[in-house]
Amino acid sequence: MSAINSSVGIDGGHILESIKEMPEDYRRALVDTMMIAAQLELSVLPWCYEVFPTCPDIGAKIAVAAAIQDELGHAHQMFMMLEDFDQSPEDLIFRTSPNKFKVFYMLQIRLRNYIEFVVAQALLDRSGRVTTLDLEEHCSYAPYRRALRKVNFEEKFHISHGEHWTEYYWNLSAETRAKVQEYVDWLFPHGLSWFGVTDARKTRTAQLKYRIRGLSNDAMRQEWLKSVLQWTTPLGIVVPAHWDDEKNEIVLDLPFPMLCDPTARRWSGTLATWEDTVDQWKSGVPSYSEVIGRLQREEWGEDLWTT
Repeated sequence: MSAINSSVGIDGGHILESIKEMPEDYRRALVDTMMIAAQLELSVLPWCYEVFPTCPDIGAKIAVAAAIQDELGHAHQMFMMLEDFDQSPEDLIFRTSPNKFKVFYMLQIRLRNYIEFVVAQALLDRSGRVTTLDLEEHCSYAPYRRALRKVNFEEKFHISHGEHWTEYYWNLSAETRAKVQEYVDWLFPHGLSWFGVTDARKTRTAQLKYRIRGLSNDAMRQEWLKSVLQWTTPLGIVVPAHWDDEKNEIVLDLPFPMLCDPTARRWSGTLATWEDTVDQWKSGVPSYSEVIGRLQREEWGEDLWTT
């Protein structure tokens, strides 16, 4: 159908089933979207790996392993779809230079323990689900929408697991409550960053033009903030954001964007320029390429249950 080449076809809600219907710039934007998703899901293994020795019991270990397995399954789905676009999963995983992997900055900073893991599920899996739910509901490429249905069911479970155990540690003792708040303070700004630059700064518009996505960066950020506040407010977990009646939206009580020190796990506390922020994202966390190299050499796995 040639209507896909016009704004009428896209804006009119046309859904594609065949790659043959795609103009080249649509195809390129879709492949880039799936490529980032596939590599992001793959990165969850090294991101969560160091949590295992801190798990309080076998049930917690199983929960971490199950979450990793789910995310690798999501990556597998994305890589299988990329095969339809003449992309080789073997090449993308094992023959891509580690420096070329597109992994979100916050996922390059490995989680330290089980409490941080469940807080990350409650906050960052929530960020991920806002993104994938938008794709499932609005993407104009039907096979991608269908693939994300399973992904979103599993992400919902991850969020529920994270909420349950975050609440458990919040109420367990003064010490664990302080840890929960510490990890919320650290991870919350990363959750904001998940959605990228503000709409006013965004220059690549093909995803919205071709209805690969339905919501803008700022709209998704608002959806995430709304969901986070609905969860944290009744519990008393402090989140630096609040509803503003005059603006009719959630506003932040912290500078955004900010730079962070990934080694000390500290935020600058001062407003950064978007240029400096994007530079930090693109530069990545020092030595992260070695983490991807280890993944490519398949050095993960055997010691997961012996640590």
